[in-house]
Amino acid sequence: MNKFDELKRNRFIKKLRSNAIAIVTNQIEIHSGYFKMNYLLGRISDIKRLEDIDLSIFETYYNEIQSHPIGDERKLYSKEFLDRLDSKLKRVDEKYMDALTEKCGDIIEKFKEIKDFC
Repeated sequence: MNKFDELKRNRFIKKLRSNAIAIVTNQIEIHSGYFKMNYLLGRISDIKRLEDIDLSIFETYYNEIQSHPIGDERKLYSKEFLDRLDSKLKRVDEKYMDALTEKCGDIIEKFKEIKDFC
């Protein structure tokens, strides 16, 4: 990995950590936060996979919620349809929420010292 890739990767890791903080402090809507988490993990892995931390729970959760509308996308659906989807989504959230929150905490702790420059 060259210096530019390392710098870019470190910036994505800092964004990942910031997003984890936003999720656990309720500064971002939870589903939007986890969609962003999945995106950032993908960008980091494009450069070099994270080591010594298993974050596969984010991909697992993303795979279960990706078909659910979030944000402004919800305006395109009827209230009845959204109520049915939200009921399913609530069960998925309950299944994963403790593990996701724990992993966000792991990210916050592990990457608190990440450097921008090599």
